[in-house]
Amino acid sequence: MVGPVGAVTEPQRTQLDTTCLAALQSAGWWHMRTSPVARRSLLSCLAAAALVALLAACTSGANRAGPTSTASPTGATSATGTGSSAVPTSGAPTSSTSSTSTLPPTTTTTIVTSPGIVMVANASSINGSAGRLADQLAAKGFTMRKSTNAAGIDERLDASKIYVIAGSEGVAQSISQLMGGIPVLRMPTPAWITGGTAGLGDVTVLVMLGNDRAAQPLVA
Repeated sequence: MVGPVGAVTEPQRTQLDTTCLAALQSAGWWHMRTSPVARRSLLSCLAAAALVALLAACTSGANRAGPTSTASPTGATSATGTGSSAVPTSGAPTSSTSSTSTLPPTTTTTIVTSPGIVMVANASSINGSAGRLADQLAAKGFTMRKSTNAAGIDERLDASKIYVIAGSEGVAQSISQLMGGIPVLRMPTPAWITGGTAGLGDVTVLVMLGNDRAAQPLVA
């Protein structure tokens, strides 16, 4: 037997009985020699079967529809994830130029002899080399001061270099060219010569002559 499926009201049962009865009459089954009670039982069974089929169809359709999905908002990031938004920096980076920063080399081939006053400090192991270089520079038209000796951290140098005070960069770069392109740097404080900064006097270009150029003539 088929048990009760859902709650069926009396009007619904009557409608189902009428529908089933019409179907049986059209098929010739109603002329069967059955008692009214048997016909009533048969109609009830058919009605219950139709209701079960209807409910099964509805359930199957709902299952085929599948679960619904909810779109997540775009652009969201998790608390531990990395987003695409830029992280602002705090404050602008600051930069400082030390007193001995290297100056960019010049591209000119013209020799500039002023404005600037030049001194050569001997930082090599060859005595008298600073005086000889000073004479060569004077012959090129540079204004020279008496040579001196290097001191402190520059007392002995393997590589020559030039220190310059702002305003005499052209003269310093010209001497650099004549000495094979040695580096030009800002004048340090103190100046690494005998007497320190006071020993410079009015000098604005200080040539620190190292072992690499001590016995070498000017390039041009």
